[in-house]
Amino acid sequence: MKSTFEWIRKAQRSLRMLSELHRLGYQHLRGMPYFNAQGFRFAIAPRDYFADNGIAIPAGKLSDGLVAITGAGNYFSWEDAEGNDARALAEKFITRFPDIALAGRGRDWEYAGWLSELIGFLEKGDMIPTVEWENMSSSPEDHSRLPIWVEGNDNIDWVGDKCVISSRNPYFPLPGVKMELNRSE
Repeated sequence: MKSTFEWIRKAQRSLRMLSELHRLGYQHLRGMPYFNAQGFRFAIAPRDYFADNGIAIPAGKLSDGLVAITGAGNYFSWEDAEGNDARALAEKFITRFPDIALAGRGRDWEYAGWLSELIGFLEKGDMIPTVEWENMSSSPEDHSRLPIWVEGNDNIDWVGDKCVISSRNPYFPLPGVKMELNRSE
């Protein structure tokens, strides 16, 4: 099901772009979806930049030269990417971020398969994963499962002045973790 929300479609296309990079031989690249004050962001970096949970880049590494970050607006601030599909975005990524692409060369079928399954799960609705948001009660490296944001839902439960993703939201297992999906909304 194609989302009716442009920002969700672009966010999901960012994930599909990473999947295309995997198909092109860059399976050591990982993605970190998160929210900040400017909205949705998606960081792509080599796998050794990620915390043990496989989905979060520690804050100290997020501004490193081998991390590319895009939002749900223009992909990576590229003026010539509007309307590009995931494959065209992946090809531009390789030429415009050659150092990141080079560091991401290699095989990792487990992660590539996990990402493919995640994309299929997200396309069932107006959903996007997120590992960080404002006022969250823990750090992104502490997640034991991948929280899923659902457009139109009340996605946050407050605990004092901090918050967590609502217990009513779906979640997705972390890469390499075998568990049943919570498909309820």
